[in-house]
Amino acid sequence: MVQTEVKKLGENEHEVEVKLPQSEYDRVYAEEKSKLAGQVKLPGFRPGKTPSHVIDKQFGPKIHEDTVSQLLQQHYVAAIEASGLTPALQPELSLPKVQPDDAFVFTLKVSSWPEVELTDLSKLKKVEETEVTVDDEDIQGVLERLYKSQVSYEIKDDRAAENGDQLHIDFEGFLGDEAFDGGKGEDVPLVLGEGRFIPGFEEQLVGKKAGDTCTVEVTFPEDYQAPNLAGQAARFETTVKSVGEAVKAKDDETLAKMLNFDDAKAMMEDIRQGLAKEAEQAGKSATRDSALDALVAAHPMTLPEGLIAEDMKATTARVIQNMKQQGMEATDEMLQDEAFKAEVRARSERGLKLSVLLQSVRKDFDISLTDEEIDAGVDEMVATYPENMRDDYAKYIRDNQEQMGALKDRILEQKCIDHVVSQAKTKKVKKTLAAWQKEQDKAIS
Repeated sequence: MVQTEVKKLGENEHEVEVKLPQSEYDRVYAEEKSKLAGQVKLPGFRPGKTPSHVIDKQFGPKIHEDTVSQLLQQHYVAAIEASGLTPALQPELSLPKVQPDDAFVFTLKVSSWPEVELTDLSKLKKVEETEVTVDDEDIQGVLERLYKSQVSYEIKDDRAAENGDQLHIDFEGFLGDEAFDGGKGEDVPLVLGEGRFIPGFEEQLVGKKAGDTCTVEVTFPEDYQAPNLAGQAARFETTVKSVGEAVKAKDDETLAKMLNFDDAKAMMEDIRQGLAKEAEQAGKSATRDSALDALVAAHPMTLPEGLIAEDMKATTARVIQNMKQQGMEATDEMLQDEAFKAEVRARSERGLKLSVLLQSVRKDFDISLTDEEIDAGVDEMVATYPENMRDDYAKYIRDNQEQMGALKDRILEQKCIDHVVSQAKTKKVKKTLAAWQKEQDKAIS
């Protein structure tokens, strides 16, 4: 019943002319007319008894509009299937200004996914299979961070506060003689030198002792989050309740106790195990990126511009959301920056190309999931939860269609990537975890 003629407009761009027999239009028109005739009330006619020619005269344009809508709904999918195209975006629909006498015609402008013929995966170039190792430098780096972060504070009654000390303070803020909302705090912990308070506040507490009272005078920054305070001069009547001297671990045994380990040996073993897992994931990540880069490089393709633009919008939205979660704001200047837009476009193009290629890998090599692989994926997701909560969370995942769909997609994608790596001739590369991390930091900056 549906006849289609496909015209190529450009790379992955097509126009599909769809033709339905006039009898199909007449059938749907009669159905819409019959429905309307049973509903309308016209002067001089009983409901449902209005003559056909009167209905046509009064409501012909509306019936035609409803008929066209029904024809498009009923035959749109069949028209796409008959064209043999796989739309990457919602096709653009258009109708001729004048319909032919013997048919009903509409056209679809279709942006299709690129058709890709996979190359011999064993001929992929520059695929590096990376092994990331843990050495003394990595372990020492963790220890140094722990020594810096693990601090306790010993209260000293007669100690004059220094940078690095922790004070507990009471304060109340005033603009002139009026206290302002949100400017009062009791027993608030404050580590001098961390810069958590308004600029200039902490410096005026250096040298104070427990029991001291003082007036701290500051000016709120011009960009302060509360508009009524931004740029305003204020004073804080402040009482120092205690001064605690920072106490850091002087040796591994002390550090281990502060971290609730039995001894330094147990702490070091935990550090090694954590770094070993991190190194394993880093190696997989580096190998994955190398294989995917090689896969993209071996399969040049042109993507529909509309598809790239749509994905760029989604990518930009994710960047903005991530920045918000980190307490940062995406400015119009940043979003309009040409370098930023070029980076977003590059990400979108790479992601879309990989989507096409991995689908081809999955199809050509008949890659699918087993129940055991799905079960293992669920187990991995719940492993970070307390043991007594894992069964409930696993049930939640299995009962959630969206969660299970995302899980299966992720496992399938990894299987496809693993297959690419297994087929490619790889070059073995070994690097330390510290070296790998420096590469990641450089790439981000």
